[in-house]
Amino acid sequence: MSSTLVHIGVRATNLESTLRFWRDALDLSVVGETATSCDLTDGRHNFRIFQHGGAARPDHVSGLLDYLHIGVQVPDLATSARRFQDLGFDIIWDGVDAGKPYDPATPPSESFKVEDPDGIVVDVSGRPDQWPGVTIG
Repeated sequence: MSSTLVHIGVRATNLESTLRFWRDALDLSVVGETATSCDLTDGRHNFRIFQHGGAARPDHVSGLLDYLHIGVQVPDLATSARRFQDLGFDIIWDGVDAGKPYDPATPPSESFKVEDPDGIVVDVSGRPDQWPGVTIG
């Protein structure tokens, strides 16, 4: 029997702005909140955002040199891209693999990259076959 991925957690420098990204731009559902954390879900996986409360966080290597990124599939790529832009989040790359710099005049056709407020890169795809070994039904 193999393991099942059930939870991802990130520490945010600003819980509210990070929540806007994951809840409002990606439309994840809030299933629990405290003063220092928020649990979100897509119905299968738990994603917890913690308010960072320790010493100053080290700089995060972001953009196309990311050392952490997360992939999500959305039902309508154009709507998702507009929602990110309407909420003030910049799309940094058109495509996931061999993409190109993003041109706001041309909506992405298969996928795009965007950063959360702490520089975590999110690969947003409209394709159900984007990631090997993953079947989304």
